[in-house]
Amino acid sequence: MLVTLQSGLVQFLHAAPITVEVSITRGIKYFIVGLADTALKESKQRIYTAIKNAQFHWPGQRITINLAPTTSRKFGTLLELPIALGVLAASGQLPTERLKDYLVVGTLSLDGAVVPIPQPYQLVDLAKRLGKKGVVLNMGHAAHPYLNDSNNPILCSVRSLKEAVLFFQPGQRAAPSNSAHRPPQLPLNSWGQERAAFGCFSEVAGQRRLKRALEVAAAGGHHTLIVGPPGVGKTMLCDRLPSILPPIAPQEIPWIHGIHSSGNSESQPAVFQNLRPFLKRSPPLTKRQLLGSLPDAVEKVVQQFRKAWLPLDPPLAAPKVLGDVLATLGGVYYIDELHTTNVRIRNILLQSMNDYVHQIIGIMNPCHCGNFGHPNRKCLCTASSLSSYQNLFSGALLERFDVYTFVPAMSWQEEETSERSEVVYERVYAAWLAQIMRQGKQNAQLSLDELEAYSMLNKRDWRTYYRMAAQHNLSNRGQRSWLALSRTLADLDGVDAVTMNHIVAGLALMNPDRREYTHNFDASSMQTTSPKKPRRSFRA
Repeated sequence: MLVTLQSGLVQFLHAAPITVEVSITRGIKYFIVGLADTALKESKQRIYTAIKNAQFHWPGQRITINLAPTTSRKFGTLLELPIALGVLAASGQLPTERLKDYLVVGTLSLDGAVVPIPQPYQLVDLAKRLGKKGVVLNMGHAAHPYLNDSNNPILCSVRSLKEAVLFFQPGQRAAPSNSAHRPPQLPLNSWGQERAAFGCFSEVAGQRRLKRALEVAAAGGHHTLIVGPPGVGKTMLCDRLPSILPPIAPQEIPWIHGIHSSGNSESQPAVFQNLRPFLKRSPPLTKRQLLGSLPDAVEKVVQQFRKAWLPLDPPLAAPKVLGDVLATLGGVYYIDELHTTNVRIRNILLQSMNDYVHQIIGIMNPCHCGNFGHPNRKCLCTASSLSSYQNLFSGALLERFDVYTFVPAMSWQEEETSERSEVVYERVYAAWLAQIMRQGKQNAQLSLDELEAYSMLNKRDWRTYYRMAAQHNLSNRGQRSWLALSRTLADLDGVDAVTMNHIVAGLALMNPDRREYTHNFDASSMQTTSPKKPRRSFRA
């Protein structure tokens, strides 16, 4: 008897359809054909033992299994469950009427249990493309609203081979429920233990200006450059940024979970708790660390990211090294000591920053010695050293940072009580939700035309805005960043229209004169090592 089942193999951001054909004839041997790799060829003993331990009969005849298409190599063990069901159906132990309506995927244990597939996003998409009613697999403890969307095929979670056989019996409507073994899902607006693990803003005394800048950056997805002397709390606060980050945007869920399902991501546990990817790096950084083992794949994914979810065609092989750019798509890439990175590394980030495929948080010192602008420490840098330091970053890179904030040194007498991250997260979540409901994405990702439409400024405020933009010689990118920040500030205040107060506050956060920012410091008064050289004023 010949039985055909539909299955699939998960690749990087893609699931390839595999047809499993099982034929039982007279004989005593067992064959797998169709370019199966070693893991699949060795699965015979697991399938045999799982069938026996599940109290089913192993047919003592010639079993031939064909994996189509026969021109592509089959890898992994996800085809074990469909092969076992095919053997049972071909031997008359399982009805075949409903097999054609479902996609079957799973790895078997010796006791007949089905190994969980925690994030089956590519498989759900494959079942939708093939027109299947559902996907039969073991979801384990993972569940997400995206998988329960009415537009997606039904997810039929089975924990064992016996439950899978029961599901395909005539008259069976739903798979055996494993909801009792699934932890309760927290609402998206809750501040739970997964965020508390990153620490709390209240643990860092003072620096209210920086905390406000990080709140605005988290709410709107804005790139942020933080400058300040060592030891003022820059790194401590940025380490606690995940505690206030909003959830993953709905349209980004298939991309982010598909990327991190490859299993070689540092952010995998957090991502599967609906936390945005967050990756902290310190120099030295290399090109391979940024782009991974498949640099060409990064460009292809970045170009299609934030668009409607479509499987990559042709499919890409999963990179052995994921790379920081792909690992932080839809999340935060936090680079400490940004000024010590190589210029080639900074240039690689230009395109991803321009497309806002991730949010860049950069930290740097104000000068080589780090004491420039410190009220109690003397800066040891010469005027020429300061001048060269200010030219480390190109104008293209500086202009891509929406928020630029200088963090001054703080004396212990200036300590003050601060809000807990839980309170800040409530405001960030409310602002993020308003953006998703209004435009489907965060304000930093909007174009200038879209921001002009969503700002809803009156004519008088528009005239003032354009006059101020001309005074500061803002480019189109600078105007877009300014409007995006103003729109985010209005969302944090819970108002529909941007007002002049938001415009002024957004300009202060953006700091368009960042190269001329001197922190009340006169570089001409500095003593240089070579008096004959002309002194140049430092513009930080």
